[in-house]
Amino acid sequence: MPYRYAHYFCLLLIPAAVIAFSGYLSELPDAGLAKHAHAIAATLWILLLAGQSASIHSGRRSIHKFLGSASLLIFPLYISGFFLVYRSEARRISASDAYAEVFGPGIGAITLVAVVASAYMFYSGLRDRRNVQLHARWMLVTVFLFAESVLGRILNNFIPALYVNDVTDVRRIYDAFHLSQLFAVLLALVLYFRDREHGAPFLFVIVALLVQSLSLELFDGFGPWRDMFLTSGDWPIGAFAVIGIALGAVVAGLGWSAGKHNPRQAR
Repeated sequence: MPYRYAHYFCLLLIPAAVIAFSGYLSELPDAGLAKHAHAIAATLWILLLAGQSASIHSGRRSIHKFLGSASLLIFPLYISGFFLVYRSEARRISASDAYAEVFGPGIGAITLVAVVASAYMFYSGLRDRRNVQLHARWMLVTVFLFAESVLGRILNNFIPALYVNDVTDVRRIYDAFHLSQLFAVLLALVLYFRDREHGAPFLFVIVALLVQSLSLELFDGFGPWRDMFLTSGDWPIGAFAVIGIALGAVVAGLGWSAGKHNPRQAR
């Protein structure tokens, strides 16, 4: 099994997220259901990946298998969290939030890219679960999509040139976003070249990260997308939760089924 210390990398994301989302933590009672649901689901997903890595490398296969089964339940919640954040951003524009007015539609676009990318990576991880080299990589690359939300905010909070003092500095949010994506792309490239035979997951996540950066720039000021995005904010929150859970469940089911018939063996 590759990446013997991957669980440390995953666990490092949790204190990093605490630093990045200090504003969210300071307003917990008023943060809203969408943010709470997304934060809890994302944390569960990170802990799941860390647990899978730690258990398999310590020889606790039964725990690894249990967590693999648990992923079928956690992943739909994880995807649902993305959809709730999507709706939340649209609602912020409707509430005349000055920052959301500027970059909300772009955030909505990159959130949908994250949903599609996460769905394919998890599906592939389940499909290739008999091949430990590919399975481990497909599961690991799912956390690369946290780059912009965690590292991007840290850059905005601690790099003076990227401080956001008011809405006129909103371009700095974009700059931090692209820098964090670049870091994730470079890391993925390094891991790809270390083992190109099993590097497909890293190439895929590189494409996903680049599409996110492109989507932020293209869709942010695209009128038809903005109108559709705003309209979706009027849908009930339950509808987004159900769509996310249903999509995640379908992906989990298809991936599990595909893995049963995949002839590739672990090596």
